[in-house]
Amino acid sequence: MVVELQAMFLSKPDEGLSMSSASFERAAALELTVWELITAAKASLGNNNHILLSRCRRLHLDSIEILLEHCSSILDNKASTELMARFLPSARELLESQKLRLGNDHTDVARTSNDISMGIQALLSHSPKRLLSLQLQDMRSLDQCSRFEHSCRKEKERIEKLFPKDANNIIAMVKEA
Repeated sequence: MVVELQAMFLSKPDEGLSMSSASFERAAALELTVWELITAAKASLGNNNHILLSRCRRLHLDSIEILLEHCSSILDNKASTELMARFLPSARELLESQKLRLGNDHTDVARTSNDISMGIQALLSHSPKRLLSLQLQDMRSLDQCSRFEHSCRKEKERIEKLFPKDANNIIAMVKEA
């Protein structure tokens, strides 16, 4: 579904508001459905780090990213803020689960750390009160939020250094030597 939505946005950028409205409705429905699925699955599975919840959380984050990136002309500030307020708890829970299953050095951990950093930055800029109202662990004050954002950004950078972008070239050079 996310791939279909991305294709709709990328293939018809000039069709104006009617295309955006239809796409927005599909993306918003996906986000809400996945949010409800996560809520129900947490209760049913009894394991907050279950692999199925991780997949659902990633889908949830992706659907919110699509809405924020491609439907910004339709979303008002309040709607964008509320999306980010749903984004951050999913991202935090996903990060905890990924670290348990994948370890601290996995590229998925870097991506999720970056997602959290960007989400905190957005809420700090647009609605710091809403960010604090989430009462997320280690984020009870604006100072703690800023520190956590910084640590997530640094963690992403640390992990990216472990996986150079030119890895294929390096491997080819090693094979030739």
